[in-house]
Amino acid sequence: MATKNVLIIDGNEAMQNMRASVLRSHGVHVHLAKSVTEAKLLWVPDFFDLVLLDMRQRSKESVAFWRTIRREHPRQRISFLVGPPSYLSPTCADKVIARNKDPEDWMQRLKMSIA
Repeated sequence: MATKNVLIIDGNEAMQNMRASVLRSHGVHVHLAKSVTEAKLLWVPDFFDLVLLDMRQRSKESVAFWRTIRREHPRQRISFLVGPPSYLSPTCADKVIARNKDPEDWMQRLKMSIA
């Protein structure tokens, strides 16, 4: 199986590093951006299998970035980080699903998102 590439955009360094550590332990190649501005420099069409976008800080910038990607590259998978690392929304902005706080549940949801 080919290595998956994930871009994590999160201004909270501790949370970002925790998420990156979990993903790396499952063989995922992780790229980190602390802001939408930084993410714009890293994001390349058709490279990332999944973009994890923090919606808790500077949400207007995050929404604008999401809309730009969605409009210009609608096949890009994006999940929104909306709370503690144990919560992950699907790639649709219309729904947010709370998940168990079990790290394995979070990883299972993530695997489904990048499959």
